[in-house]
Amino acid sequence: MIETNRLIIRPFKQSDAGKIYEACNDVEITKTTLGIPFPYTLEDAKNFIEYTNDAMSDQKSYELAITLKENADKVVGCISLMGIKRPSNKAELAYWVAKKYWNHGIATEAARAIIEYGFNTLNLNSIFARFLDNNPASGKVMQKIGMKYVGKMREHEYKSGQYYDVFYYEILKSDL
Repeated sequence: MIETNRLIIRPFKQSDAGKIYEACNDVEITKTTLGIPFPYTLEDAKNFIEYTNDAMSDQKSYELAITLKENADKVVGCISLMGIKRPSNKAELAYWVAKKYWNHGIATEAARAIIEYGFNTLNLNSIFARFLDNNPASGKVMQKIGMKYVGKMREHEYKSGQYYDVFYYEILKSDL
């Protein structure tokens, strides 16, 4: 569990499935993320929780629930360090926040916390993140937490009948 000023970041529980379904079954969320399909079902949420717990026990990914301190049972998003590679000690940062909580600094606060966790607890050296060109707000989060722009891959992702450019950012442990 990771605690910040306003947030508790913790593993997902099966009881979170309804809250994840509610947040992710929103076309605005799916438009701006790489891995969330639309429609998103309750079964998708249950499978996601099972996957996250298995991946965490294998130490390959840490995909954690973002909750508010005032109600740690209310999931407002997800923050992840995925695809951890050893011995190069690198991972991908990914996140989503329920639309109701956009523009409240939640993604930035959670991302800062998990970056620190990745470097200090998981002994990572490099963390990268990427976003679709239709989601510049995600790029602003990356900039706010000190990530550096490293490049763009043109029409690199195909989603919902459209190609998207993908922008890449990175932060190294030595950048802190």
